[in-house]
Amino acid sequence: MNSYKQKIIKSFDMAVSYEQSAHIQKIVAKRLAQFIKTLDMDCSQPLSILEIGCGTGLLTQLIIDFFPKAQLLITDISPYMIERVKKKYGNNPNIQFKVMDGEAIDLEQSFDLIVSSLAFQWFENLEHSLKTITTLLNPNGYLLCSTLAQQSFKEWRQIYAEHDCHCSFQSYPNVETLDSYWSSEIGGGFWQSETILESIKNGIEFIKGLRAIGAHIAAKTHKPLSAAQFQKILTQFNEDYGYTTYEVALGCFRRFAAKGFFVTGTDTDVGKTFISACLTKALGATYWKPMQTGLNCDLGDSKNIQILAQIPDAQIIPPLIELQEPLSPEEAAKSEAITLDIHQLDFSLPTQNRPYIVEGAGGVLVPVAGSQYMLQMMQKVNLPVVIVARTELGTLNHTLLTINVLRNHHIPIAGVILNGNLNPANKEAIERHGRIAVIAEVPYIEKITDQFIAQFTKEIILFY
Repeated sequence: MNSYKQKIIKSFDMAVSYEQSAHIQKIVAKRLAQFIKTLDMDCSQPLSILEIGCGTGLLTQLIIDFFPKAQLLITDISPYMIERVKKKYGNNPNIQFKVMDGEAIDLEQSFDLIVSSLAFQWFENLEHSLKTITTLLNPNGYLLCSTLAQQSFKEWRQIYAEHDCHCSFQSYPNVETLDSYWSSEIGGGFWQSETILESIKNGIEFIKGLRAIGAHIAAKTHKPLSAAQFQKILTQFNEDYGYTTYEVALGCFRRFAAKGFFVTGTDTDVGKTFISACLTKALGATYWKPMQTGLNCDLGDSKNIQILAQIPDAQIIPPLIELQEPLSPEEAAKSEAITLDIHQLDFSLPTQNRPYIVEGAGGVLVPVAGSQYMLQMMQKVNLPVVIVARTELGTLNHTLLTINVLRNHHIPIAGVILNGNLNPANKEAIERHGRIAVIAEVPYIEKITDQFIAQFTKEIILFY
């Protein structure tokens, strides 16, 4: 363990008045707990949960309250912090404790939920650590975390800069940089930032508060100031500010349910089912159409896929919902006096060696029931989305709108597949305006040939 980490341990081991001074930490722990309540997780189940950087247990208690049947592993780099949490919760048979550096995880088990509140800003290589931590998640498992972001302590940074002094505060990434740290190969994640202003009596009281919680470790590149320089900085802070800024980034990452893709379209008759057949054939996948409409005028997509992709029954999962009219699921269900509810349907994917191709019914905002749309089904299925679009006039608007809706709902997008006559201008425009890759361009063909699949597979495998 390097000297920087040893300083962190020593500092937190000496933070005997942590809870009395950890005002921001309490606020952030509560905010993170509120965020956790919005997740699609059954708190009545005996889930496995890991906490990284427990401190004195501010978030721990909230997690215990919300997940009373969970098996918890509580960790921190500071032995003193672990001992304090043990005194509070050591009699709970569902809780284990471990002194552990979150950047040097030595665990073999996996978890349904990993939480961490204001610990990641101490990591020396957060990008690498996030990729390591997310591999510990079970399929559909979540990582919920918080860390300080770029604008934290901006008042102090401004004063240091005006006096041409090297700032002692750590540097933190902005939200865009944090977003780039997620491992898109195994799941999808996002960050959102919130600003908290802490009222401060004066600069000395602020420094004392940092020491009280063990958070006064200077950046590794910091050059100590003279007493005169430090006094000038304190004086200006007292004159200009009665507060300091904390920019807190809340992060949410969810591991994909399985390998594969969810296929959606930008419009009717864009070739979504045909592309699903191509993907199923190319990847040797299992196909599933959870909601099927229009059975009174068609064999149904499952049968069509089986014929197009030439796959056996074993690679087809029957639909959950089968409706007769060629309408949206909501309208088709009404015609049969059926009320649909996405939350009452089981969209879990059984563990298997094959990937999955799951096809939606129409586009992302096709109504299912009430305020439920195909979006909610995508979130339940939890696979990266492939958008199938035309190459012709009008595709830019439809495709860019679909991309924006998915991103606004934090649904991971694998890319776009264009179906139709090649159109280089539209391909370039979609990639530039949508900031997304066009995975493949599929010309109109009547039959899925082995030669076509061989070429299609080469294109798809780069994004798989």
